[in-house]
Amino acid sequence: MVDFLLSIVGLGSLLGAIYEFWVFTRPNGVWKWEGILAIVLAIVFCACCLLLFLRHVNKEEEIHITQ
Repeated sequence: MVDFLLSIVGLGSLLGAIYEFWVFTRPNGVWKWEGILAIVLAIVFCACCLLLFLRHVNKEEEIHITQ
């Protein structure tokens, strides 16, 4: 369940960061905080990816041999 939530938050923040960066690079942006918001969302995306990776690093899958 946690992995699913991290994935959803990570993908949402990635899409938000891409959109905010796109708005920031336009010449007539609405406000100038889009760049900072894009950076914050990109950091959230990186944190979600790191947490997903660290949750699966030391887990061993048990292989049961029944024959």
